[in-house]
Amino acid sequence: MINTAPKFKKIVLIIKEENKSDKYFNSSYKIVHEDCGMVITGDYVIITEDFGGDVISEEHSVKGKIYELKNIDSYKLYKN
Repeated sequence: MINTAPKFKKIVLIIKEENKSDKYFNSSYKIVHEDCGMVITGDYVIITEDFGGDVISEEHSVKGKIYELKNIDSYKLYKN
């Protein structure tokens, strides 16, 4: 996880669909990240999720995802 990133229990992103087939309805889909951190920098949102590491024998890993701000319609943050 990015050390300076605020940490959240859950982040829900509503992503705009690029190929809109209907001009009257917005096409979008929802992406959910859990146990994660989020940073908005420039034109991008970076979300990192923690995996594993709860048990001594498990390896700890972090998965990062980068989204362009122009593709994000909205987001909802759930604090711990």
